[in-house]
Formats: sequence, C-alpha cells, structure tokens
Amino acid sequence: MEKGKRVERERMSILCPERGRESVLLCEWEVEAAQGRILKRLLKQIDCHNPDLPVFGGAECHWGCEVIISKREK
Repeated sequence: MEKGKRVERERMSILCPERGRESVLLCEWEVEAAQGRILKRLLKQIDCHNPDLPVFGGAECHWGCEVIISKREK
C-alpha cells in the first residue's frame, strides 16, 4: 500500500476552557498514512458548537480548546 494523505472529520465533546461549559467540536484532520498505519495527523480546522458563543458579548474566542485537542493527540 502506498503512502497517501486523506481528510478525516471527527466530532468530539470537550469542556470549553474559556466558558467552562460542554462544547461540541467538529475537527478536520489531514492524515498521512502508509501501509495502513497513521504517520501524522495535522489539525486543519475546528468548528465549535458552543451554545455560549453568541453571548460572549462581542469578545473574541481564544480557541483554548486547540491546546486540549493537541494534548489528546500525544
């Protein structure tokens, strides 16, 4: 089997580090694999479905969840 890249999407729930509330994330990964083994996963995009986002009062989300997801990958 040859080395190749593909895109995978994963839905996960985490505790939002900014609001302390459960959030549902849809993560898009670029996956490099060879001979049925994953060599590398690169996080390309996060889509957050945190119900508190509309009430942040115009404040910018700092995407602290990105750090949490990265730690899970190690």
